Amino acid sequence: MIKYLVMDVDGSLTDGKIYMGSRGEVMKAFSIKDGYAIRNVLKAYGIVPIVITARISSIVQNRCDELGINHVYQGKMDKLNTLMGIVGEAELGRCAYFGDDIIDIKCMLPIKEAGGVIGCPSDAVQEVKAVADYICLSKAGNGALREFAEWIVKPKVDPDGLKSRLDHAVSYLKNITVSETDAGAKVIVDKNFYYTIQSYSTKPENEAILESHRKYVDIQIMVSGEEQMDLADISRLTIKENYNPENDVIVWNIPKRMARITLTAGDSVILYPENAHRGAIMNRNKSHKVLKIVGKVRSAEIVSYE
Repeated sequence: MIKYLVMDVDGSLTDGKIYMGSRGEVMKAFSIKDGYAIRNVLKAYGIVPIVITARISSIVQNRCDELGINHVYQGKMDKLNTLMGIVGEAELGRCAYFGDDIIDIKCMLPIKEAGGVIGCPSDAVQEVKAVADYICLSKAGNGALREFAEWIVKPKVDPDGLKSRLDHAVSYLKNITVSETDAGAKVIVDKNFYYTIQSYSTKPENEAILESHRKYVDIQIMVSGEEQMDLADISRLTIKENYNPENDVIVWNIPKRMARITLTAGDSVILYPENAHRGAIMNRNKSHKVLKIVGKVRSAEIVSYE
């Protein structure tokens, strides 16, 4: 269970910009949403907020005082030793760390190795994204910390539990028979699993969208036809359309490089929340009619603090 949330400031709680006047730093922009998370979400779960930053700023101290953050450590280049002095080595596994840049990695890695969790805003550097357990959809200073805090306290489904549900769903879907007359159907199997029957014609790649999901894992099974599908990890993508909770979809900008697979009748693919995918693409420059079963297996229980 997470007991401490350790936070960087510039580029994590702020947008990373430093506004300087003739007498020095004059302004930083903080998010009200992040403030809500610190005051309410963390407090409700007994999680202690800790701020460790390399810079020294009276503005940061004022904001921390306003939010009731008692552990504020500024001018600390060695964040790991500072944290060890606060919580001790034995408690690293009960820490969550939120940061955005290279200097944070020295602290992130020991926390992760000890069993803690790492988060970062969507505009963090790639090296940090590679370490993170959770990459926010929001940018720094725009509610990213609140997003991470809410993720921390959500009930987690253990990997073995998810694997069991996926195994059950794959077995179930491979033993049903569907035809074109079933196209458009939606069947709810249980509270964690449903499937739809889709029928469509493949199209040029520039007409297909790159998307991913958060609440559900996709199981796509080709009944007939053929299509190409592009795949990319969301950690190296930029958002085109923000997450739509009603449709459980995020739309991403197309990167320069993606992996491409070809699916034909009988093939299947499992797509996790970190797997962005662009399907329904023509194969061999020819449009094909596709009949597909798309299973949806809940990846974790979703909670809200609205």
